[in-house]
Amino acid sequence: MKKRFFQLVGIFNVFAFSFYLFAFTQKENAKMTNLEHQILKVKGIVIVDSLGIERVIIGSHLPEPNFANGNRLNARGKTGSVSGVMLYDAEGQERGGYVTDDYYGNAFMSLDSKASMPILLIAEPQGSGSLLLNSRNGKNKVNISVSDDDGTLYFKKNNKDVKIYGDEK
Repeated sequence: MKKRFFQLVGIFNVFAFSFYLFAFTQKENAKMTNLEHQILKVKGIVIVDSLGIERVIIGSHLPEPNFANGNRLNARGKTGSVSGVMLYDAEGQERGGYVTDDYYGNAFMSLDSKASMPILLIAEPQGSGSLLLNSRNGKNKVNISVSDDDGTLYFKKNNKDVKIYGDEK
């Protein structure tokens, strides 16, 4: 009788352990496939420094640039709505970012000075790409662009085009 009792308890333990293992595994699989409570969906995040100055904005749609005088200007125009990550300096002035625009679909990466955009990298939706380097006064420029049809290297020094000689025929 005692032997029979231990056999029944053993069989019950095997079933209980199997049930527990199955339930635990299903719960873990559900956690891995159902991310509903693990994903945060927001239109934007603003990161401020200890003084409350906006330093990073991640958003869809980003605000217009904030210039040194503290005013936001309509610098991007009607085709300039952008989404992505924008960086600001200690004064709250836009200093660059990584964004996509809603009008053309370009992806941009820029590094801005306080007065201009000296470095701009553009990837067009069709696959063309450009790197633009500009001096503060705009008199000196470098533009490197490529597409499926053409590659361009353009220099401007002291507001004059610089000729580049290659393997032209």
